[in-house]
Amino acid sequence: ATPPPPAGPSSEPAPAPDFFRRVPPALGRDLLALEMEDHYLRIHTALGSDLILLRLRDALAELGPARGRQVHRSWWVAEGAIASVERDPRRPILVLRNGLRVPVSKTFRDPVREAGWLA
Repeated sequence: ATPPPPAGPSSEPAPAPDFFRRVPPALGRDLLALEMEDHYLRIHTALGSDLILLRLRDALAELGPARGRQVHRSWWVAEGAIASVERDPRRPILVLRNGLRVPVSKTFRDPVREAGWLA
């Protein structure tokens, strides 16, 4: 006799990343950016923003590299969130779909440029 299939739903789509369980439902799922504020993380979505108690490093580990990239020590931006780029004399500024302006630090400038985000 064949053993029974393993318990649990194997044919259903994978659940959303753990990170989205932390996002207040009122903010929806259209993630634009994450911003560090002291020991908190400000989540910016198309519907607004809110603070949660989480380190940026932990949020990035939960989201994985495919959803976006870190552009500054205190900022992460989602794929598809950028509306335009401003050329500031000191550093480029990413302008997101909701009007939020996110600095690109010197440390992250080359990887951001290689991703085509500064074109």
